[in-house]
Amino acid sequence: MKINKSLVARRFDRSSSTYDQHAVIQKQMAQRLLQTLNRFEQPIKRICEIGCGTGYLTNLLIQRYSKVELTAIDIAPKMIETARRKIPNPNIHWYISDAEDVDSYLTGKYDLIISNATIQWLSNPKETVGYWEEALRPNGLLMASTFGIDTFQELTAVFQKQEKQHSLQPDQHHLSMHPSSYWKQLLEFSGLTSVDVQENWKKVFYPSCRSFLQGIKSTGANYSTSHSPYLTNYQLLKNVMEEYDRLYREGTGVYATYHVIQLQAQKTAT
Repeated sequence: MKINKSLVARRFDRSSSTYDQHAVIQKQMAQRLLQTLNRFEQPIKRICEIGCGTGYLTNLLIQRYSKVELTAIDIAPKMIETARRKIPNPNIHWYISDAEDVDSYLTGKYDLIISNATIQWLSNPKETVGYWEEALRPNGLLMASTFGIDTFQELTAVFQKQEKQHSLQPDQHHLSMHPSSYWKQLLEFSGLTSVDVQENWKKVFYPSCRSFLQGIKSTGANYSTSHSPYLTNYQLLKNVMEEYDRLYREGTGVYATYHVIQLQAQKTAT
């Protein structure tokens, strides 16, 4: 799927000051990546982090591996600016780059390539992961977390219901996700071994559908390919929020499902 990367960069730039407050799931995913990484005893001297954002995982990595050489990239300049300000460490090399523009940031070989909540934004994941595999040293690790196809399943269901009721053309209202089997096959196809895929489903509660959608926007993860007229979208969204609040209420709030996938694989020793 072709993704408008300029739009993605602008939206993440706009959320650079609000991301940390609202990226609760993304922080949990980063912590779990580090917990998994702690089980590996091999030396880690060079790391490349794909999609560093405001530096939450970057900071965890630099604390865990104090003498590591760390390359951190992100597509959004203001995200990089925020991360650099928070973590003024000379061992970190910052790059403003699209993750798929591998020539702009991959330098030499790495013991670890790691990415948190980013690979869902790849337009050509098969090709890009292939380049990452090539950039790993023998026994090097590739670790990533992403979101699965059940993410925001409630929101998808309400949009589909409303579009059908009002005879509207079905539209894409958030980023399409891949199943875990897709990522497993892709890692294996790239030549990586010891592929391990873990997934879980998390219910996250919000005061209302409006606050849920605002939270997504505040992390920069709102992405829509809708070409419907503004008034049509406005009325549709109003109807969706009202129905969501009615259908998915538990106690004093509403819930949304996050389908979290964690991937890890290793380059074959030569």
